[in-house]
Amino acid sequence: MSKNNRERLRIIAKYTSAAFQMAAVIVLGALGGKWLDNELSTSPIWTLILTIVSVALGLYLFIKDIIKK
Repeated sequence: MSKNNRERLRIIAKYTSAAFQMAAVIVLGALGGKWLDNELSTSPIWTLILTIVSVALGLYLFIKDIIKK
């Protein structure tokens, strides 16, 4: 494998892993909010709050990972 192909694969892997991490954070936040709403009968307060917080956290982690690598 040439050096150019290895670099291309490294870049693809970097963005793919960061995107999956971001998606996982958002999904876990939304599911956690939904669970809290079901437990506390506060629908949809916690789902909205935790989804917004998890989107912000996901973006922060995405940007941090992209800049770091």
